[in-house]
Amino acid sequence: MKRIVAICLVLAAVAACSKPTELASNASGKGSITVAAAPKNTPPPEIPAEELAAIAAEQGEGAPTEAIAEAAPDSAPSGPTTVTDFRPSVASQIGALPAVGDTAALAAAFADWRARAAAAPGAFEAGQQQLGADVQEYSPSDAELVAAEAGDRLSVALQGADETMRTTVAAAIGDSTSYRRFDFRRVDVAGSGRFVYASAPREARLPL
Repeated sequence: MKRIVAICLVLAAVAACSKPTELASNASGKGSITVAAAPKNTPPPEIPAEELAAIAAEQGEGAPTEAIAEAAPDSAPSGPTTVTDFRPSVASQIGALPAVGDTAALAAAFADWRARAAAAPGAFEAGQQQLGADVQEYSPSDAELVAAEAGDRLSVALQGADETMRTTVAAAIGDSTSYRRFDFRRVDVAGSGRFVYASAPREARLPL
């Protein structure tokens, strides 16, 4: 009997030693687990912005930023482009011209500047097309620009002039009523700025 009991005790000990050891991960519930699949079309969870920033910081990246729109170019100035926009250096000479209301003095100034322009005309030059210019651009002389402005003013003054004033003007300017005038245009070139160009000379006549 004692031998039978001893054998039973030995068998029990062997059985205890052969039992698999339980892993710590199983005991703590942190081992591999199976989760049921989410229902179809379930949207992904939203991650708060502060958490995204923290994740980016941990990865050595800057926080997400919104795209910044490229600055819009300056809006074009209102009103027509003038001779002083084209060549600011003639502003003092343009400013010294008589007012439209002083027709007789304006006629004398026009005759003077037209003679100067004839003696010192401008010329055509190769245009910088990458800056919005034409293949050939006319570069008027200062005298041509002032004469053209005087002629345009005198044309306006003569619109309402009486016969006596017209006779006075005709005597001041001589037989020819023609003069050369210019139109001006602005061109905005991205990355380079704003440029102003003059047209080729255009023949005009005083309304006499």
